Amino acid sequence: MKLFVLIVEDEVEWLEELRQALAELAGTTAVHVANSRETAFAYLDNEFLDLILLDLKIPTIDGSLDADPAHGHAVFARARARAPGTPIFVFTGSPAEDFIPAMLQQQQQVDIWGKGRKTGSIEFLKKIKFDELPGKLVRIAASVHALSDVELDRGGIDLTIQEDRLIRIFAKRFDGTHCAVSRLGGGLSGAKVYRLRVKDAGGACIHDAVAKLGSPEEIRDEATRFDDYVCRLDPGVTPRKLATLDFGAGAVAGVFYGLAGTFDASAFNAAFEQGGRAAAVIGRIERAISPWSAGVPQTRRTIAVLRQRVLSDEAANRVIDFYGLEWARSFEAINIQTRWACIHGDLHGNNVLVSADGSIALIDYGDVGVGSVSLDPITLELSLIFHPQKPALHGWPTLDQARQWGSLDSYLVGCPVSEFVSACRAWSDHIAAGQREVAAAAYSYLLRQLKYRDTNKELVLALLSGVKRHYDET
Repeated sequence: MKLFVLIVEDEVEWLEELRQALAELAGTTAVHVANSRETAFAYLDNEFLDLILLDLKIPTIDGSLDADPAHGHAVFARARARAPGTPIFVFTGSPAEDFIPAMLQQQQQVDIWGKGRKTGSIEFLKKIKFDELPGKLVRIAASVHALSDVELDRGGIDLTIQEDRLIRIFAKRFDGTHCAVSRLGGGLSGAKVYRLRVKDAGGACIHDAVAKLGSPEEIRDEATRFDDYVCRLDPGVTPRKLATLDFGAGAVAGVFYGLAGTFDASAFNAAFEQGGRAAAVIGRIERAISPWSAGVPQTRRTIAVLRQRVLSDEAANRVIDFYGLEWARSFEAINIQTRWACIHGDLHGNNVLVSADGSIALIDYGDVGVGSVSLDPITLELSLIFHPQKPALHGWPTLDQARQWGSLDSYLVGCPVSEFVSACRAWSDHIAAGQREVAAAAYSYLLRQLKYRDTNKELVLALLSGVKRHYDET
C-alpha cells in the first residue's frame, strides 16, 4: 500500500530533511512537493493524500519573496475543506503562533487507519524539535502499509483510491483479512452503496455489511438521520450502525451498517416472484416503516410542497418550461389532504434487501425525513420503470397504458411484475389521505425523472398525463 504525502515547504534545507525522513520509511512512499500556496492548492484540488506536512511560512507562488504564515494558514484551510479526512503535520515557529489556537479547535484524536492506535488529525511540531518527526512518520507509514494486509475482492468493481482506503480501514478495524465487495446502488447525489463481506484470518465471516460512501457532509447527514429517525423502527429491518469513518480517505467518508441476516436479493428481484410472494414482501416493507406514520393526523398542503420534497422549485420550473407542462403550475397550487410523516424518501428497489425467506432490510438513509407517506410506495412502484438498475420489463408499460395509470386493470395488461405493482398501489391507497395525495406523490416522482438524461421522456410524459387524469377523476 503506497503512502501519499504532500510536503508544503519552500526552504531547501528543510525540504531535504523532510525528503530524507520520508525516504527512510519502509514501504513505498509517493512524495509531492509544493513550494508555495498556489502549488499546494493545485495538489490539494487534484491529488489523493494520506498525509500533509505543512510549513506555515511560505510564499504565494513559487520563487516569490512574500513568504508569510498567512499563506500557510490558507493552505491549512484549503486542506480542511478539500480533504477533511487527511491528517496534517504543521511546522511552526514564533511568527505562526497567533494561528495555532484556531487550528487547535479542529484537532481530533482518531484511530484513522484501523490499527487501534489514535493519531492526531492535526499535529504541531516546532522546527527546533524536528528529531521527533521520524518516529511519528514511521507509525503513520506502518499503519497505511498495513492496510494491504486486507485482501480486497472487488468483483470487477472499479473502486477509487479513496473508496479502496475506506473499505480496507473498515475491515482492518474489525481484524478482517479478506473483504468481498459488491455494488448495491448509490444515491443520486453521487454517493455509492456497497455490500461488504468481511472475513477473519480463519475464514469466518465477521461482518456482512452495507457501506455508504460519499462526501463527509452527506455521510454526517445520513448518520444523523439514522440516529434521529431509523432507530424508531424494528432493528430486525434496519441494519445496525457499525462505524462512521471520516478520516483516511481525503474528501470521502463512509458510514457502515451490519446486516443481521442473509440477504441475497433486492426488491427488484422479488418483484418477479409469483404466488403471493411479491405482495408478501411489500406487506413486510409497509409494516416495517409503519411506526413512522402511526397516529399521524391528516394535514392540508399544496401539491407544490409535496413536490419540493424531491425536486427544488428551480429544477421544477426548468422542466415545466422545457416540456411545456403549462397545467403543472396551477396543479401545484392546489391544496389537498395529506398525511405528512417520516418516510424513507428514496425507497427504490435496490434499497430494500430481501432474504430467501422473504425477510427484508432497508438500507440507504440519506433521504429519511418528513414527507408525504404515499411517496415511499409510489417510489417503489415507479422505480421498476425508471431506476438506473431497473429490471427488464420487455416493453411494459406502453404509452397508451401509461396514460391509464390510474386504472390498474388496463395499466397492468401484460405486466411481468403485476403482483408487485398492485401491492405497491394498495399500500399507497391504504396509507395516504386519499387518491389526490397518491396522484400528487406520483406527479412529484415523475417530474423529477424529467431532469435526468437517461430516462424515457416520452414515457414520463405519458405517465404524467395518466396521473393528472387520475387526479381529475377523484
